[in-house]
Amino acid sequence: MTGEMIMRILCLCGDTYWLKSIIIMQLKRLIFTILLMGTLASCGKMKDPVFKGIENVKMNGAGINASSVTLDIRYLNPNNFKGQLKQAEGDAWVDSVYLGHFIVDSTVMIPANSDFLVPVKLAIDMKQMLKHSLTAFLNEEVMLKITGKARAGKSGVYKNFSLNYNGKQNLKELFR
Repeated sequence: MTGEMIMRILCLCGDTYWLKSIIIMQLKRLIFTILLMGTLASCGKMKDPVFKGIENVKMNGAGINASSVTLDIRYLNPNNFKGQLKQAEGDAWVDSVYLGHFIVDSTVMIPANSDFLVPVKLAIDMKQMLKHSLTAFLNEEVMLKITGKARAGKSGVYKNFSLNYNGKQNLKELFR
């Protein structure tokens, strides 16, 4: 149906306000649906970032019960688009011993197809750490486990992700 035909039908009906409003509403829905489909099709499937290592470990405050550490975690974004990490938090273990809780409380810009650093604040449970520290630090490598959740996305569309990492970490490289 062409626009001219629609206008003829509207003129024949007399009081056409209700009919015009229905047509306008339907056109708005159609345009919104087309825009939404185009946006979702352009997103594609987001690949998970690749853990590359831990850098810049700094002890900020040491205490008997808890200590504060800041560090940067290097990741690779394998996606062809940039994004943002809004927030993240979780827990860390060293050789199956609970290390503490971490948070990322600042927005991190994630470049496309590139490495990026995530600044992390880690609150270490010193009671647990001191109980098991001798065996952990006698080894050159330790098993690091990280679990948690993160919120990341792009263009105002954000998604919650699970954080799960298990791997060996060289202690000498951490504390250079």
